Amino acid sequence: MLQRITSSHLQELTDVQKEYLRNHWIPQEGEYIAMGDHEEMIYYLNGVEKHKALPLLTIGQMLSYLNKHDQSVRIQHVSGEWVVQTSMIETKAIELSHALWEAFKSVLDKNTTR
Repeated sequence: MLQRITSSHLQELTDVQKEYLRNHWIPQEGEYIAMGDHEEMIYYLNGVEKHKALPLLTIGQMLSYLNKHDQSVRIQHVSGEWVVQTSMIETKAIELSHALWEAFKSVLDKNTTR
């Protein structure tokens, strides 16, 4: 099971969404980040160039965001697929992180187009 998104997932975001994500992210040691197509782990917080990096969100971080911005989140594993339901969208994928990412993007889109 994949535990986090990859830099290719972040390429799906608009510049506005990337900036929103960057502004609401608090870097932590041990997190994985993307700087363009390059992925790395944060070893020292003072070495993070937040204005150039984006977080490679984990399952937990995406769940936390969804719970904060859309109180109704339901996750099921049905016939080999993960189903994530929010009040806005239902997503399905073989990987939980991929289904959560699609739901995350939907809520992020709502929050950046107000």
